[in-house]
This record gives sequence, structure tokens and C-alpha cells, in this order.
Amino acid sequence: MIKHRFYRHLIVIIILSSSSSFHFAFSQELKERTKSVRLGDQTVYLKIFEKPGKDIVFAHVHENEVAALEAGKQILAKHGGRLVTLMHSSDGTKNRNVTFTHAKTTYQFDPNRIYSVDDKVLFKTIRIIKGNGKVDQNVIDIVKNLATQIWGEMHDLPYIVAIHNNKNTPAEVKTKWLFLHRLEPESYSVNSYIKSFDQSGESNKSCSDIYINPMVNNSEFFIVTERNDFKMLSEKRYTVVLQNDNPVDDGSMSVYAYRKGKRYVNAEAKMGRVKEQIEMLEILLK
Repeated sequence: MIKHRFYRHLIVIIILSSSSSFHFAFSQELKERTKSVRLGDQTVYLKIFEKPGKDIVFAHVHENEVAALEAGKQILAKHGGRLVTLMHSSDGTKNRNVTFTHAKTTYQFDPNRIYSVDDKVLFKTIRIIKGNGKVDQNVIDIVKNLATQIWGEMHDLPYIVAIHNNKNTPAEVKTKWLFLHRLEPESYSVNSYIKSFDQSGESNKSCSDIYINPMVNNSEFFIVTERNDFKMLSEKRYTVVLQNDNPVDDGSMSVYAYRKGKRYVNAEAKMGRVKEQIEMLEILLK
């Protein structure tokens, strides 16, 4: 009886020891750090996760796209690489756009529209939501610094995968007042890249080629900057858009990465669809 009890205790000690060693090894290879960036009167944060493995960086710049972040973390834990995410809301909410104050004026911008060397693009991106200030060179330089800090955490790796979520809501007529109706257009999806009724938008003008699998939800698609990635994804029958050689400079990371000669893929999935986005990212890593 004493002998059996001794062996049971020995087995427990071995299991606990092995478990501790495994946890130690895992924590040793998984790194997490936070970088603060001053933005006017506020401070925003870049959180960077790293694990040895793939030479790939996942870029997550829209704070409210939580499914994309969760999918990115799970893929990172499995395959390794780096993930960069932007945190900027201080009130406990998660917002798509970044808001900051400078010289008693409040400004707002989309953090995926700040990667351009053309200040005119940034001038159109930044808008005033409160106060009597203006979008001057000082304000533009404040926002450009954030873009530089984000890009600085990614440029050393050869493969950038941006992870995004979209609402994908259909067009509908909304009533504002009793007799006033307004048409809300279809939200962003792969359809945004199709020329419609002879009308071209910025997305369509930046599209060189497109493959659509009608069996795949139109909110789940890739945007790529290299023909080889387009060929690979279309052969796997996944909806994919190829950005052309002269895309409209709207400040997006895809245009900036292309001009920097980086392999870039944007993986879009509908809000809340973590499983589907994980499956998309797995396709890229196989």
C-alpha cells in the first residue's frame, strides 16, 4: 500500500514538473510588448506579439474588428510570426477611427488611411469633429508619426497580412423624418471592386483582376498585390482581388506596402466570424 502511494506521488511530481517546464518554455518563446505613441494630447498604444516561426507580420489597425484580432492571435500561437495591433480608445469602448485633441481641437481619422507620402491624402483623411482649429501641417505630422511607428514594427519582415472585418450590410432605404427617405448603399464587400452601372469608385479603379467564388460569402475575400498570390488563391477557389500597378493612393496600407515592394495580403471577413477568418489565414500559410 505504501509502495503504491509512493509511486502515485512520484507520478504526480513528474507530471507537475513536466507541466511547469512546458509552461516555462512556452512563455519563453512567446513575447509581448507595448509601445506608447504620443498623438496630440493623448497617448495611443501598439501591442506587439511575437513567437518564433513564420517570417510574417499580421497588421490589425481597426480596434473594433475584434474577430480579426482573435483569429490573428490564434494563428500566431500556432504558426509563429508577429502581430501588431493598435489600441487607442480610453473610455472602455473599441472604435474603428482614432480620435485625438490638439490645440483645443478634436480630430479623427481612419488608421488604415494614413500611409502615404502625399500630405494631400492625409489632409483629406483627417477631419475636425470639435473645435475651431484646422488640419494644418502640424496636425498632419502628428498623424504621420503614428503611421511611421506602426510601419516601423512591420517593415523588417517580408510578408505582411492585414486582418480586417466588415459589416457587409445590404442596401436599404432609411427614413430620417416622416417624409424624408435616404438610400443607404451596400456596405464594403468584394462587390466594391466591381464596376457597377458604368460607375467606378476608388476600389474599382485600383483593381486589376478579380476572381469570385459565388459559394463564398461576399464579405470573405482577399486583396493581394502580387499575381502569384492571386493565382494561388483563385486556384483554391477563394474570392480574391488583385490590386493593379497604379492604385489610387487613398492612404491605405495596401498601396503603401506595394510601393515599398512588400508582399502584402489583406484578409477580409465579416464581423464576428472568427472561424471563417482562421480558415482564410490557414490558406495563406499552407
